[in-house]
Amino acid sequence: MGCYEDAWRFFVDVKNKGCKPNVYTYTALISGLCVSGIFKVAIGLFHRMARDGVLPNTVTYNALINILVENRRIEYASVVFNLMDRNACSPNTVTFNEMIKGYCITGDVEKAMLMLNNMLQAGHSANHVTYNTIIKGYCDSANTASALRILEHMRSNGCEPDEWSYTELICGFCNISKMELAFGLFNEMVHRGLCPNEVTYTALIDGYCKDEKLDAATAMLEHMKRSGCRPNVQTYNVLIHGLTKQNNFSGAEELCKVMIEEEILPNVVTYTAMIDGLCKNGSTSLALEMFNKMIDQGCLPNLLTYSSLIHALGQEGKVEEAENLFAKLERQGLVPDEIAYNKMIEVYIMSGKVEHAFDFLGKMIKAGCQPTMWTYGVLIKGLKNEYLLADQKLAALPDVVPNCSFDYQTADQDAVSVLSAKLAELDPGLSVQLHNALATSLSTSGRWFEANDLLGSMISQGLCPDQEAYNSVLCSLLRARNLDLAMGVFEHMSAQGCEVHLVGYKELICALCQLHRRKEAHITFENMLRRTWNPDDVLQTVLIDGLLRAGHKDLCMEFLHIMETNNNNQQKGRNNPWMLSYTCANDCPQSMISFKPITMRRASKSWVQASSGIMPADANTQTGALHGVGANHLL
Repeated sequence: MGCYEDAWRFFVDVKNKGCKPNVYTYTALISGLCVSGIFKVAIGLFHRMARDGVLPNTVTYNALINILVENRRIEYASVVFNLMDRNACSPNTVTFNEMIKGYCITGDVEKAMLMLNNMLQAGHSANHVTYNTIIKGYCDSANTASALRILEHMRSNGCEPDEWSYTELICGFCNISKMELAFGLFNEMVHRGLCPNEVTYTALIDGYCKDEKLDAATAMLEHMKRSGCRPNVQTYNVLIHGLTKQNNFSGAEELCKVMIEEEILPNVVTYTAMIDGLCKNGSTSLALEMFNKMIDQGCLPNLLTYSSLIHALGQEGKVEEAENLFAKLERQGLVPDEIAYNKMIEVYIMSGKVEHAFDFLGKMIKAGCQPTMWTYGVLIKGLKNEYLLADQKLAALPDVVPNCSFDYQTADQDAVSVLSAKLAELDPGLSVQLHNALATSLSTSGRWFEANDLLGSMISQGLCPDQEAYNSVLCSLLRARNLDLAMGVFEHMSAQGCEVHLVGYKELICALCQLHRRKEAHITFENMLRRTWNPDDVLQTVLIDGLLRAGHKDLCMEFLHIMETNNNNQQKGRNNPWMLSYTCANDCPQSMISFKPITMRRASKSWVQASSGIMPADANTQTGALHGVGANHLL
């Protein structure tokens, strides 16, 4: 931090003396600010450059894109990336790699693939960082098939996979419990002369533990030691967690002793895994002993440690002890998160103290911690139990009409009404949040009738559904092919100025086509294009993921020509054609998608050839194009 302050003082001093800083001065200072985490000042200085008439260079842009990516602000990074072209500054391999990383860490591997192809088309060569980032992106989204194809592609392009290429793939297969494939890659990796590292071994051990194959996990740990790769605390932690899940606490304690013998000190994760396992096994007293032991060893508990114990005490009806433990975590200086608050609320609900739960909810809100769907679910459960308990007492009275009892649905509705009223007392906005969350949750779980009913109830009460609730209900109705109700929601959204998401348009257009209402589908598609959409997103979401996947190839062609005509009208007199990034080479769902920046007209031609079963002449000869590797290539 001191270095940054000295550099800033020097910069100000230079300007005050009438010297004009050049692009290298600005870039050095912006880079330093980025490294120091002074993001806002770095961005401000970037804008100051333009006002001072100094054009940023590639290094300047890269520094700014890097901080935006690290802060998961890929939409702003994309704006900065596009500014480079406008200012005649060419991106380099580092720039493309940063953008690819940004799309991958935000879960948008589709756009990362587009960026890779733009990179290749611009004449840059993808390196290990490029390929490994995309492999990780696919693995994080559980699309290991596409990750494998990237591995083969990098090899065919002369970039031999390294230990991280294999490690990312092994992690991906372990995460989806495909241990045979993960172990096969491990063997291939060793056969090719690559040395697995501690991350590789830890992923395999963790995978075996999750698969409840503790013998295999233990054998892998021994193999790791024999190969000369020293286990770290994370390696032991995953195995300890696996042992505690199977109630093998003696084995977990023995492993802790081995750690200490190897001069690897157990950390908060180690102890928390032990405590959580004991709590779930009903051994709360032993968990408390472990809790005190970790403190004696100088290892401070974290929020997860406290949350596990609080919940366990609640299950045993020890409300006062749970309250004391919550107070202790605050005295330790920890700031309770929604999990800790929810666990304490759940303690009160389990003990039948619903009013105490609502008092604690008030404390949670005052602390600036927003309730989640989990919070609402616990409170609804508590209220519902109160109704059912009251009903049981009523049924036990003499001369009671037999059919007067509540059913679960009635109890749910009454509980939601009471919860809504109580939330409104705490914060009027929370009542709306509750209804929005419930509508979204019901829609996601396919309960479209209840979701639509709740949406109507909100509107009649003067509550404003948010975009997420509207779009969730709309998509749920369309997937159920309840078009009349869906059109009602769609029209109400339009009247309220609520934006329909692109996925909503996809579902609506597909539903209209399936019901042979093509004229309405055309009108809806044309109305959709009047809004500002990224043409790549329209092509991928509506045409490829929607119509083509549903088998409406002829409509894909019609709609693609509508897009081309619409674009030509918008771009008339300008040499700035829409750049699309997909050429379909086969039918979905086994479509082989190759990604290339191409003009709309060229895309149309390729689609016609694909529809006729003819591969475009340059499909296998285009330098740098990726064939058979794509975001739309299914498992």
